Amino acid sequence: MKKNLPLMLGISLLAGLIGTIFWHKNKHEPKAFVGSWFYQTSLEKVHFTIDDNWNLTRNRQPVKTTLVELTPERLILLDEMGYKLTFLLKDDQLSFYDETEMDGVYHILSREELK
Repeated sequence: MKKNLPLMLGISLLAGLIGTIFWHKNKHEPKAFVGSWFYQTSLEKVHFTIDDNWNLTRNRQPVKTTLVELTPERLILLDEMGYKLTFLLKDDQLSFYDETEMDGVYHILSREELK
């Protein structure tokens, strides 16, 4: 048993090191959601800004949210009323879904140029 102790210790150390590398690699937060965005409906133009801390403004007004999910493809925020605001990134196109909207439509967002 004492002969195998250094071997087991080495394997354990190597496994921990590999796990740490993969954990840090997957821990990188997706920055594709950060920026200013808008979509246009027949009634209005809706503006969003998402900052580095995942704070959200809608039509230049802060929205109190809680981060629910953050992956390279999806950002889900929960507003103060408990509704999900979902941002999806697929094929370099960002779309937005508001759980409160009755039509259930995902809006395609365009990057807003800062003036």
